[in-house]
Amino acid sequence: MLTVIIPTLDAEAGLARTLAALVPAAADGIVREVVVGDGGSRDGTEVVADAAGCGYVSTPGSWGARVSAAVRESRRAPWIMILPPDVVLEGDWFREVGHFIERVERAGEADRMAAVFSLALASFGFQARLREYWSALRTRVLGRPSETQGLILSRQMWDRLTRGRTLDRHGDAVRAIGRGRIHMLRAQAVASDERD
Repeated sequence: MLTVIIPTLDAEAGLARTLAALVPAAADGIVREVVVGDGGSRDGTEVVADAAGCGYVSTPGSWGARVSAAVRESRRAPWIMILPPDVVLEGDWFREVGHFIERVERAGEADRMAAVFSLALASFGFQARLREYWSALRTRVLGRPSETQGLILSRQMWDRLTRGRTLDRHGDAVRAIGRGRIHMLRAQAVASDERD
């Protein structure tokens, strides 16, 4: 059902944490494969990916170049989840993702709807909660989730978005999808910091 794409660059430690959170989803049959799209790391990123049984492709360039190369390398699961290497998904996230996919497929909107996770920051305190609140507001009202929140979309939508254009950054993909077409899941993506 789902191919996980992880664009990396010198992300050895973060990749290991992210991959560990994907194991229950793989056991449940939601995650079929993980492909790491690397930008030329000089640390142990490739070793971690290989040890975890991930597909691996090295392509220097932007976020979009790495994601596109990883999508081409994948075995064509109908859905794609793009996730940064330093994000850990909490709990039964894969069950909510599975329900989202079933709903949009049943509604015939697989090529028009995408989803992102709710942001949770690992740090404590008022400032972290304020940043989480701002992230939720920015996602729901402005339709501008951050890269940290991941992105779940059908391969059909990805192919349509990238036909004839390059999506260099996560924000380019979000803008191409459109504000009213991104659903924010309750499941949380936990990160030490937030990317734009």
